[in-house]
Order: sequence, then structure tokens, then C-alpha cells
Amino acid sequence: MDSENDAAPLLTSRIRDLDLAKPIILDGVTPIRDVALHMRSRKVDVVLVRQENRHGLVTSADIRDALALSEYPVNAPIAEITSWNLVTADLDDPLFKALLLMTKREVGRLVIGSSEQVEATLELTELLSFLTNHATLTIQRIQQAGTMAELVEAVNHQGHMVNSLISKGVKVRHIGRLVRELDQQVMQKVANLLAPPGLLDHVCIVVMGSEGRGEQIIKTDQDNALIAEDGYAVKEVTAFRQAFTTALLELGYPSCPGNVMMCNDQWGGGVTSCQQRILSWIRDPEPNHLLQLAICFDARSVVGNASLFHRVRGFFMDQLPSNPTFYAHFAMPTLNFDTPLGMFKRFIVGKGSKKGKIDLKKGGIFPIVHGMRSLALEHRLRDPNTVRRIRGLMRKGVIERSFGEDLIETFGFISGLRAKGMMEQLEFGGQSADDYLDLNTLGRLDRENLRDSLALVDDFKHFISHHFRLKQLQ
Repeated sequence: MDSENDAAPLLTSRIRDLDLAKPIILDGVTPIRDVALHMRSRKVDVVLVRQENRHGLVTSADIRDALALSEYPVNAPIAEITSWNLVTADLDDPLFKALLLMTKREVGRLVIGSSEQVEATLELTELLSFLTNHATLTIQRIQQAGTMAELVEAVNHQGHMVNSLISKGVKVRHIGRLVRELDQQVMQKVANLLAPPGLLDHVCIVVMGSEGRGEQIIKTDQDNALIAEDGYAVKEVTAFRQAFTTALLELGYPSCPGNVMMCNDQWGGGVTSCQQRILSWIRDPEPNHLLQLAICFDARSVVGNASLFHRVRGFFMDQLPSNPTFYAHFAMPTLNFDTPLGMFKRFIVGKGSKKGKIDLKKGGIFPIVHGMRSLALEHRLRDPNTVRRIRGLMRKGVIERSFGEDLIETFGFISGLRAKGMMEQLEFGGQSADDYLDLNTLGRLDRENLRDSLALVDDFKHFISHHFRLKQLQ
């Protein structure tokens, strides 16, 4: 398909052309517990709330944070945790305007209509799926795959979709959200193809690392685990773990160098063994154990019985100590890599085969990811996504709003450069892609933006060092 035809839906279609579901609207006096039960029964993660002549919005994450973090009573009216600042669009607005509005306001959902008269809600994934023929075709291929060979074809098509979205200027975190949903569908399909009857009711597949955070754009190392009910069909579970890992290799997901994969017994045990292993890492916080805890903290469930994951995650959070030294040691890797800026903000580039290049992951992305992970752990924030961690820390007053917004912009910009560079490496025949960026490929404006972004990363590292008093550990 040529680029002109590929862009046609973006230029000519309007919001009313989408098949949007009618929103679920509840009264503001409805108890939080009743709203949560309603969302579960209807299998939705967002509802609208009506109070007098206005509407607001509540997500499942809002309810979770209200109950777990702010300790709202379950019988409190839902209006107390509702967001009333809706981002709205009209049914006759062009789709490109909706996409630009989502990008500019940094939201993943629009309310169609007005605060007084709501017609529907529009999710970013719905919009991108319509706008991108590659995305629509990829979703169809995944859902219709009846064999591993057919699933391999669907996953290969996903790379074309990502490249298309990047070329259209869609922000990396929005692409990551769509890729996360597609990858989850892939894993569900693999599990359904391989699991014997009933097994998925007794196990939970968990993803970690960038996949767990919802920040993976191209296929990187496998980071996954399996949690099983204690003592359940051990032989069948072991066989499934091995088959699942092999299937992901066939689909192009490389082995994890650190062997963080469910085929490894350490990442494939029962609930009790998982809990005891986490407890041993917390009680003996040497560097490798803290690394394992960091991996676990970025986890989310994707297939199977999610209650098993929540039992392990709840145990993890309950066992965290109050000792500030523990969190200081956890945060220390934020400073592991030097920011590639010298005096007068001059870039510090590599030598030899890396001449003229800088490592975007070590120099810019990792410090933000791990610094925010450390703050989130200290403040018991459960969402693994880096941007949502930043927003949660802003709401708690840990990070000033202006600093947090700048970090979100910086994280998105550097991640975008990295994703674009990796896609170009693969497009030009590479079997794999690294994190290095050749500065000679950047225009003047992007070079200046990168310079300013890395300077902000350095400021954030100073913030982390001061917050956790890391100089006392060095």
C-alpha cells in the first residue's frame, strides 16, 4: 500500500465514522464498591459519572489508587474521586484532529460530545487501529491465527505497523500502549494454542521489564514469569513453561541474557515459592537481589488467573521495609552511567565502532526509568508505567509539576529517537538493533532538543541523589 492511500483515512474520516460504543454512565452518589463491581461485570475499565448537569470520568486505576493509596472507604460516593476536567471532541471532528488533541493534551481517551451531553468515549487504541491499516490487519491476523505459523506471520506484520506509526509522528508512549495491547493478544493466543484444558485457570503469565511497563516498541529480550497455584499439576505446568518460551523464540522474541524467563525455575514457581524468594531478596538487599526486586516491581499480568499475581504483588508491597537506607541502595543504579554531556553541554561520544554515537538507553532513558521506579517503590505506587509513575508522584507532591511535565516530554523525546533509530537499523538489513544514536543523523533542532533533554536527565539524577542521600553511600 502506498503512503498516499495509507494516509487517506487520517485525512478524510471523522469521529462519527467509527463504531463507538455507548458509554456507561452512573450517578455520582453510587458507592465506589458498586462502580468497581459494575466495571468488572461489564468488562470495562472506564465509566462516566453524572452529577447534576455535568459528567466526569473514572477509570479502574482511579478506583484502585483511591482504595489502596488514599484509603477511601468502599461506600464513599464515586463523585469524590471523579475527574471533571474532560477532554472533549465533537462527532463531526476529523480523526486527525482527535489524534492531535490526544497528543497535545497527553491523554489516551476523549469524551465525544460535551460535559453536559455525552455521546461516546474514544480510546487511543480504537483511533490508531482505525487510522492505521497495518494495525487493523495485525489485530485481525492475531485473532484469527489458528496455528503458530499463522501467528508468526501476524507478529512479523506488527513491525510494519510500528514503523508506519513512527513515520506519522505518533508519540512513542502512545505507540507503546498499542503495542502492549497487541503483545498481550499474542501471548493470549500462544497460551490458548499450547495450554491443556483448564491449565490457564490455575496459572498466571506475567511480563516484566519494558514489556511490563508498556514501553516496548520492537521485540526485545523475553522478560516473563509464570505463577502457579501451589502444587497444581507440576509436570503439566513445567511442560507448558518450556513450550511457551520456545514459542516466543519462534515468534522472534529473543532469549533474556539474564535468563529472566518462565522456563527458568526461579521464574516459574508456585505462589508460596515466589513470595519466599521475594522476601529473601528484601531481607538481604545486596545488588543482585535489588535487581531482581526491580524486575518484579515492573511486572504485570497478561494471561491466566490474575488473582495469583495480585497475591504475590500484595505480599511484595506488604513486606517492603520503612528503612530509608533500603530505598537508597535500590536507587543507586540511577547513577551507574554518566550522562553523555561535558562542559558547555558538549556531547560526549563513543570511540572506535561507536565513534560519533551516544547510548540513548544508558545516557537518558535508564536514569529516568530507574529513578522513577525507585521513587514509586518508596511511595508504594503500583502502576509500572514510567509516565504514569511520574504523574502519580506529581499528584503526591514528590515531584514538582513543572519538573514532572518536563521529564515526561524528555522521556518521550529520547525514547522516540531510540525507537526510530532501532527501526532504521532493522530496516537496513540488521538482524538486531542497539541503543546507539549517530549524532550525524540529527538535524540542528533535534540536536539542540537532545542536548537540553540530557541536561534535564542530569538534573533529575542530582534530584535522586539528593532525595535518597546517595552521596553517603558512595
